[in-house]
Amino acid sequence: MSAVMSAHAASCRISPKNLIRILLIPSMLMPGIQTLQAQPDELTFAFTGDIMMGTTYPDSLYQTHLPANNGKELLKAPLDILRQADFTAGNLEGTLLEQGGSVKESKDPNLHYAFRTPPHYVDNLLEAGFDFVSLANNHSNDFGTEGLRSTQKTLKKAGIAYAGLKGLCETTVVTRKGIRFGIAAFSHNALTPHLSHLKKVRHTVSELRRKCDYVIVSFHGGAEGTKFTRVPHSREYCFGEDRGDVCAFARTCIDAGANLVYGHGPHVVRAIELYKDRLIAYSLGNFCTPYRINITGRSGYAPVLTVTTTRDGKFVKGQIHSFIQQHGRGPQRDKTHRAATEIAELTQQDFPQTPVLFSPDGHITRR
Repeated sequence: MSAVMSAHAASCRISPKNLIRILLIPSMLMPGIQTLQAQPDELTFAFTGDIMMGTTYPDSLYQTHLPANNGKELLKAPLDILRQADFTAGNLEGTLLEQGGSVKESKDPNLHYAFRTPPHYVDNLLEAGFDFVSLANNHSNDFGTEGLRSTQKTLKKAGIAYAGLKGLCETTVVTRKGIRFGIAAFSHNALTPHLSHLKKVRHTVSELRRKCDYVIVSFHGGAEGTKFTRVPHSREYCFGEDRGDVCAFARTCIDAGANLVYGHGPHVVRAIELYKDRLIAYSLGNFCTPYRINITGRSGYAPVLTVTTTRDGKFVKGQIHSFIQQHGRGPQRDKTHRAATEIAELTQQDFPQTPVLFSPDGHITRR
């Protein structure tokens, strides 16, 4: 990249990856000129768990729930990892809304977990190179229709793809390096495509497989909290909700043609599995949630999972990059590799036959 392009990227807070993406849009080139890109033999991905960079709700505590400098430092530590991947994705927990919106009533708003992040915080995701965020979770409707519309409008304007709202944007297609990536997102509530409806899951994924070169599935499922780090291989319930059988769901997605499946939702990390040579990450926990979400102990593990696959999705290698959260700050590097150790141990417990090996610092190889 030229010095001029790099300077432009810095001034606009756009990552070099996203700037190249913008400059290569065919419609912005001379008429009749087509961009030709050699399709790579291998693809690299970066996945994260929940992202909620700050909230202006409750209004009475506005200043205490937003980071300094509009959150520009939140993703500094994992920035290079996120930017270097061919495709980077996470879960957007909450809404991108300036003010207002209809929030469910609560006797004590200080105990009411509703998240309203200022829309300009999307710049932090753009600078970090995020290609996609999931809206299939139990906080995307925290501020009603107004919140949903603002979130979609903000992401669309930034050029970040999204999916996961039933009847509105259940799937999306993103083209990178000449490859059509199809992404589907599922969760466990009425607003989103439900991960327990396996017939619909099968149909959605197989349709994407028919139209796209590569299919990624994101899901928000499983019970919540430090007591639920294990994948139970059965249906889970939490707060009176059917949170799905995440193992049956993920394997159904692979059977239907998905190349990669990654999960979030329990607010803790869970095991990974290599199923039919395709990687499944059952939960990447919290990633950047410095306010209003418990990040003590295991809940503070904030891994970035990077994965390399062949073009048809076969696992080549991976790495769990361990980060830890602190109140009011974004994820910080964890030289003790707690997230990687936890995921390795859980994988041995829940999927002892899965053919992967973990190094102490989080590298994943085929066994």
